[in-house]
Amino acid sequence: MSLLLSVVLLAAGSPSPHALLMGQIGVRNDVTELRQYLGMTYPSVIQRLDAKNQILLRNTERLAPAQAAQMRLRMRVPDGLTAGQPLLSARLTNVGQGLVTFLFEDDFLTEQVNFVFCPAEIDNPARPERVMTIQVLFDDRRSFGPAVGLLQTVYQMPQPLPPGTNYMPALMYPLARDPAATVWSAGTLEAVYQPVRGHALITGQLWLTDKTVVMQCMNIPKL
Repeated sequence: MSLLLSVVLLAAGSPSPHALLMGQIGVRNDVTELRQYLGMTYPSVIQRLDAKNQILLRNTERLAPAQAAQMRLRMRVPDGLTAGQPLLSARLTNVGQGLVTFLFEDDFLTEQVNFVFCPAEIDNPARPERVMTIQVLFDDRRSFGPAVGLLQTVYQMPQPLPPGTNYMPALMYPLARDPAATVWSAGTLEAVYQPVRGHALITGQLWLTDKTVVMQCMNIPKL
C-alpha cells in the first residue's frame, strides 16, 4: 500500500495508522525464537546457530557461490567458551552470521547478539554451562515506529511494568541512568530494553533473561 493511499483511506474514516501498520506487517516470532536459547548449553547454542547459517548459505549459494564460500569461512565455530569469560558474541563475521542476518530483519538492523552463560559447576556434571541472559544490540532508526511499541505489537511482548514500579531485576544489567529502561516480567522471563546514545551503529539494547537459570546459578558473571 502506497503512502498516498494510506493517507486517503485515513481521511475517509478508515482504521487508525496503528491498525493499518499492524495489518501490513502482522506479528513475528523473533523474540519467541530467541527465548528458546535460554537455558541451552554451549553445544546446543552452536547447533542452533549452525542451522541458521545453513539456511543463509542455501539461499546464497544458488546465486553467488563464491560469496557463499567466503561466508562459510567466516562461520567458524569456537571450540568452547573462553576460560573465565562465559560469553559468546554472535556477529556477522562469525558463527552468528545467520542469526544476525535474519533477526528482526524487517524492523531493526541487528549488530550483535551476546549469549551470557551461567558457568558450569565443575563438581556437578549435571549442571553444565547454560544461557542465562541474551543481549541484542541493534539499530532501530529505520523502524516503522518506537522500538518498545514494535516489541509489544509485532514481537508479542507483554505489557511492560509501569514506570516507578518497585521491582528488583534478576541481574545487574549495564544500563545508563538516562533514558529510563523499559522492563517486562512474565513468568520465568525478564526482559529489559533501553535506548543507547552516542554510538554510531547501535541505538538500542534488549536483554532477555531466564529468571530460573539465574536463581540456580552459583557463580553469576558480571555483565
